Amino acid sequence: MKPLDKIKAIIAKLKTVTESESIAIGKRAFDQVAALTAQKESLLAEFEETASALEASELGEQIIAELEAVRLKAEENASILKATAQGVREARARLKKIREAEHNTGAYARDGAALRNPGASTIVAKA
Repeated sequence: MKPLDKIKAIIAKLKTVTESESIAIGKRAFDQVAALTAQKESLLAEFEETASALEASELGEQIIAELEAVRLKAEENASILKATAQGVREARARLKKIREAEHNTGAYARDGAALRNPGASTIVAKA
């Protein structure tokens, strides 16, 4: 296969992988995202190796435009992943605060007697 044809095939595979990655991110299938990232890295290494054998003039405007589209999609996917990770961290922090607030709040009967002590993990039995 000629280097230019190989470059075109690699770009087509990269397009497919980045689209699949976008779908996996949308489904929150992060195990698939990890596998696709590894595949993308392999394709990029293959691209670098093949492109280094070509003259810059051999890479036509169409190929450069297609590669730019793949790069933009990959950046979009990375941005979405970063935002998702930040959202997960914020949700965890919020849940931790809620649990701490629940743990530190006592429950009381009508007469003011403590049914649950904030420091205890069980309800106090009333006589």
